[in-house]
Amino acid sequence: MRGYELVVFVHVLAAMVWVGGILFLSLVVVPASRRYPADVRARLFADVGRRFRVVGWTALAILAVTGAVQMAARGATLANVMDGSFFQTPWGRILGAKLLAVSLMMLLTAMHDFVAGPAAERAARAGGDPERLRRRAGRLARVTAILALIVVFLAVQLVR
Repeated sequence: MRGYELVVFVHVLAAMVWVGGILFLSLVVVPASRRYPADVRARLFADVGRRFRVVGWTALAILAVTGAVQMAARGATLANVMDGSFFQTPWGRILGAKLLAVSLMMLLTAMHDFVAGPAAERAARAGGDPERLRRRAGRLARVTAILALIVVFLAVQLVR
């Protein structure tokens, strides 16, 4: 396996971990958790969220590094990215849309992981009503999942 192929393999593997984790949480863990009392559900989401936060952000960091290597291999330089000329081709426009979706996804993930989720957890521990905060975290997670699928769709467009 050549260096570039290894980078692509690691990139795809990290994307599988990230997107697969999001889909597993939203399609399996969330529906299954509805059978349990609110306090058990809150502890489950706190524990699972903390664990996936480490896995997810590690995968995102790997995706950023391997994505930058792939961009450089495709002719991206700091100059042509900053002046926008790299994004003037059809391929570059698709990549630009993917990078925009990734950036938005990372922003929403940060809001979920470091603001909304912890606030709901603090409210639950303090004996308050965390439901409004949990709903906000849930909405952020759902939008992030949709963006992750859009990123995968755009990635497929790049390699077709």
